[in-house]
Amino acid sequence: MLAIDPTSRGFGFAILEGPEILIDWGVKQTRVRKNPRCLKQVQELIERYEPEMIVVEDCAAKGSRRCLRVRNLIQSIRVLAANRRIRTRCFSRLRVRQVFSEQDARTKHEIATAIARQLPELRPHLPSFRKPWMSEDERMAIFDAMAFALTYYRLADLRQTTPSAQGLPLTIHAT
Repeated sequence: MLAIDPTSRGFGFAILEGPEILIDWGVKQTRVRKNPRCLKQVQELIERYEPEMIVVEDCAAKGSRRCLRVRNLIQSIRVLAANRRIRTRCFSRLRVRQVFSEQDARTKHEIATAIARQLPELRPHLPSFRKPWMSEDERMAIFDAMAFALTYYRLADLRQTTPSAQGLPLTIHAT
């Protein structure tokens, strides 16, 4: 699985072979022609790792605050995936918070900390708690991408055990 979280300067990504097997992760940056360059970098990740699934944010969900450029990038990633016959899944930030609330993690930093506990190789990359006046650390995009991936795996587990577990509706947007 390839999970992607676009940022104002590029995107964070994570490559997984299951909820506990992290293959690669990082942040890709670009300053000019952001969407075409990001799309090229995503294409390179696809060619290198050959994922069966790509997971991104659902920008159409209520409460999404993504700018038009990022919305267009996510849509372009989904088109790229469809052209290569790669399944995609989209999750809203609300859905991610619902899933991670099972671990008492509701804020972005609490979710990132929960992910670092689950995958110790990410602990050194966990950004410090951000004060309101501080810019978000670019590494947070790695944890946001991981949160989308782990949300997918958690909801897949719930679907296999009991479809109405925890009272969560299990609607997943797919292409």
